[in-house]
Amino acid sequence: MNPFTSRYTVTIGDINYGGHLGNDRALVVFQDARLHFLGSIETSEMDIGEECGIIMVESGVRYHREVFLHDELKISLWVSEVRKKKFTLEYAVSREADGEEVFSGFTSFLSFDYRNRKVASLPELFRQNIEAHVREVAE
Repeated sequence: MNPFTSRYTVTIGDINYGGHLGNDRALVVFQDARLHFLGSIETSEMDIGEECGIIMVESGVRYHREVFLHDELKISLWVSEVRKKKFTLEYAVSREADGEEVFSGFTSFLSFDYRNRKVASLPELFRQNIEAHVREVAE
């Protein structure tokens, strides 16, 4: 399986007082790629089917290199885990100019019924669509 890929251009709003990408902005880059991924399978964060959306329950970022204003980033995204109510996305972000990986990480989500404010099982069609993007781990 090839990962889903997306692009992101670093803006002035992403830059901190150190002159590079703010550490909190990595999650914005992840969200932007996730929105493109969900759109590619005709869903969104608020609608994954059966009146459910998703809610983030965990995230992590590993910073490898500095990222600067106007850097063009390539984000590779894949599904690393799917359970009854939860799934995890992993991300590898590289700079287009030199191919260097600049940061990586993950986000985990629960299926959430926003109307009734409770966790729900992943809708079956959504589960099938994301399972098509599960990255096989070489042993």
